[in-house]
Amino acid sequence: MGQITSGVGLISGINTADLIDQLLSIEARPIQLVRNRNAVLGSQQIAFQSINAQLLSLKLSASGFSDDNTFDTKAATSSNESVLTVSASSSAVPGSYDFNVDRLVTTQQVITDGFADQDINAVAPGGGTLTFEFGKAKLDENTELSRLNGGAGVKRGSIRVTDRSGSSATVDLSGALTVDDVLESINNASGISVTASVDGDGFKLTDTSGASVTSLAVTEVGTGTTASSLGLTTASVGDTLTGSQINYLSADTDLSLLNDGDGVRQVTGNDIRISRQDGSSFDIDLDDAVTLGDVIDAINTADAGVGVTASINADQTGIDIVDTTVGFPFPSTLSVTALNGSGAAEDLGVLGTDGDGDGTVGGTRLIATINSKLVKNLNGGSGATLGSISITNRTGAAQAIDLSSAQSVSEVLSLINDAGAGVTASLNNAGNGLLLRDTTGATASDLIVADVSGTGAADLGLAGTYSANEADSGNLQLRYVSEATRLAALNGGKGVASGKFKITDSNGDSATVDLTQGNEVTIQDVLNEINSRGLLINARVNDNGDGILIEDTGPGLLALKVEEEGANTARDLGLLGEAANAGDDLVGSFERTVTIDTDDTLQDVAQAINDAGIGVTATIINDGSVSNPFRLSLISEQEGKSGAYVFDDGGLDFGATALVEAQDAVVFFGSQDKAKAIAITSPTNSLSTVIPGATVSLTGTSSSPVKVTITRDDSAIIDAVSGFVSRFNDVTGTLDKFDSYDVETEERGLLLGDPTIARVRSSLFRVVNNRNSDLTGRYSTLSQIGIKVGSGAKLSFDETKFRAALETDFDAVQALFTFKETATDEDTGEISVTAAGIGVKIEELLDNLTDSVDGLLQSRLNSLDDLIALGDDRIEQLNLLLDNRRTKLEFDFLAMERALAQLQSQSSALANFQPLTFNNSSN
Repeated sequence: MGQITSGVGLISGINTADLIDQLLSIEARPIQLVRNRNAVLGSQQIAFQSINAQLLSLKLSASGFSDDNTFDTKAATSSNESVLTVSASSSAVPGSYDFNVDRLVTTQQVITDGFADQDINAVAPGGGTLTFEFGKAKLDENTELSRLNGGAGVKRGSIRVTDRSGSSATVDLSGALTVDDVLESINNASGISVTASVDGDGFKLTDTSGASVTSLAVTEVGTGTTASSLGLTTASVGDTLTGSQINYLSADTDLSLLNDGDGVRQVTGNDIRISRQDGSSFDIDLDDAVTLGDVIDAINTADAGVGVTASINADQTGIDIVDTTVGFPFPSTLSVTALNGSGAAEDLGVLGTDGDGDGTVGGTRLIATINSKLVKNLNGGSGATLGSISITNRTGAAQAIDLSSAQSVSEVLSLINDAGAGVTASLNNAGNGLLLRDTTGATASDLIVADVSGTGAADLGLAGTYSANEADSGNLQLRYVSEATRLAALNGGKGVASGKFKITDSNGDSATVDLTQGNEVTIQDVLNEINSRGLLINARVNDNGDGILIEDTGPGLLALKVEEEGANTARDLGLLGEAANAGDDLVGSFERTVTIDTDDTLQDVAQAINDAGIGVTATIINDGSVSNPFRLSLISEQEGKSGAYVFDDGGLDFGATALVEAQDAVVFFGSQDKAKAIAITSPTNSLSTVIPGATVSLTGTSSSPVKVTITRDDSAIIDAVSGFVSRFNDVTGTLDKFDSYDVETEERGLLLGDPTIARVRSSLFRVVNNRNSDLTGRYSTLSQIGIKVGSGAKLSFDETKFRAALETDFDAVQALFTFKETATDEDTGEISVTAAGIGVKIEELLDNLTDSVDGLLQSRLNSLDDLIALGDDRIEQLNLLLDNRRTKLEFDFLAMERALAQLQSQSSALANFQPLTFNNSSN
């Protein structure tokens, strides 16, 4: 049977495969034509996509002209960038501004005494605890001058100080912001022998010249009032000039400044009940009170003139409530009680009963003496019951000292130092307690401190017998967290993250505490939210006054536990974790501790501090000394005053001292004269709110003002216009390239004659050439301001003419580009543009051209897609026909081979045929 093997007929010997391929290649020519057509269409698509990309770039360039952003661009310069740099946004207010950078932000760094090695010997063979405490844990402070004189502050300027030898010096206090600034400036003044110090609620100057030629005196310089506002224009007595009181309350004193910044614990509703001597009473609601004057007004208004009056007391450090009711003898006594759990009466120093029958309640000090803290805030707010104490120095001599009049820590120190007991009193090294040091040089007796009356020595942590020369009270736990403490003030000013946390009580029940509601402002708000969850707990300020305590009021089956639910809210409140044991309270605190084991080396200590995540970075430095070169360096992770912390080595004798004190940046703004300038403090070296819309970055200090100039940035406008012109020409150049015909070479552009190209080109030139009839200003065409179509149909830009137009009428140039009027359809609410500047019209045109859904170019690309798809379909149909044709040809050739095979078979048969022969012979 005939066959075709490997494309060659066995009978015919014809290469049928090649023959079929040749026949089909002729018939496949229409497919190639369609493919070629699709390739052209694909190239046209790429061309249109290229045009679209350039139009989008032009649109981006033109978008700055559709609103005021480009024209509002500002240029900012600094006259001394080694001191400060400046950047300005479009909203910055043009002008010249003077800055005098007095100091930059510093970060607190504490350094210890040296150790012999860092990784061999234990630093505390007996073990111990290191304490780190951010916030206001120290028993002293650097009082801001703005808080003095009842909040009126101190007038900055210069004073003239004359010592008793007759020598004078002008002391420049124009840059002084704190009491320590004043002390430092006077004590460092050259040419005079005078020492300045704080004395209670004022300053004290002491002459050290030893002369008596004239009186120690302080006078004003020129017409200034600095000396008088410092209380230093008083007459001296001998070698001492005691200034008048400048630390006092006024009606304008903010309640948040009282009680060492703990404020006043108010509640919603009535806070105080005042019971008159005649037996009647009235209640006061202080919910809206912000200042001390508000409190006084609220009390006097509520009394309605019956006979009780509230006022600032004679010492100007507290409030007196006086009952002047007539009708003695009275059936009752004047008393003030708290209502609804409010702490306002206690915090205002008026809680209690008239004990001496003078019809007055109050008088408790609400502000500490200058640079000090209140005794009543020691021991977590329990205070100290001060009476008479006895100090026996190391000679064996005893001295009784009456401390009952002291209400501030500095007063306690002064009373002891002035008693002549052979000891000096000061704050301890950590600043969170008291230190008594024997100055007699004797060793005959131990140093002994004991109470005579009251419990002051014990409450101050000093009662005891000391074989050494010092008595250290340790941490007296100054209260700096109260119910009135604002959350924003916690964590060095970082505040508390808005979020939620889950509390599980000792019965196993859980509830979520939600601090995302926006009304959580104070610690009291947090306590209210926790206590409202229905768990077997009670939240309150802890006994040390440095955090929140969650008390277990349940069966004690499980340990109390606090877990985060998203943000770090519980951590920021010091509550994250669980109680040590089932049934224990969970003590939250902003006091962080690090336990030192008996075998810990200096390296171990540094690692433990860093692992604790307390906001302090510990490193070891080698000072290069022969003995004990290794020191522990402790640097706050937060710069500025808000990153200040108290470090207490717990008696391990690390000898820590502050290498760098934390301070905020200080800048004097608005005048070349510091005394007249506005003093600005910042926790960072960046000022973003001084000049609206501008950010000033501080890089150095200066003795003379640095001028910051903010102007309209014409260069930015010109760059934007130039960029637009360039991109416009890029687009038209590309259009010309694709829609071109070279007569010499007869080369046609890929999109020659395409109507879409013509529409794009004509619409672009129309919008830049036309006069804008919507405008009524000086300019209505681009050519008037230096932008016109020039030779070669290219847009040209005359920068000189454009600058002149900006100077002539900036607003008209801006309106030419950005003017826009809109109207709102009353039925649909749709907003439409009814009148527009050229910039707006250009952007609208480009939107119409480049819209990814129904833009002109997208529509053309879609039509090309359709044509390509039709071509692909045609190719598929033709390929199917060719496949059928191939099958038919293959069948025909096979049939031919079979026919040939049959013929060949028949031919062979005929060739082998033998004719029959017959024998005619007879038998």
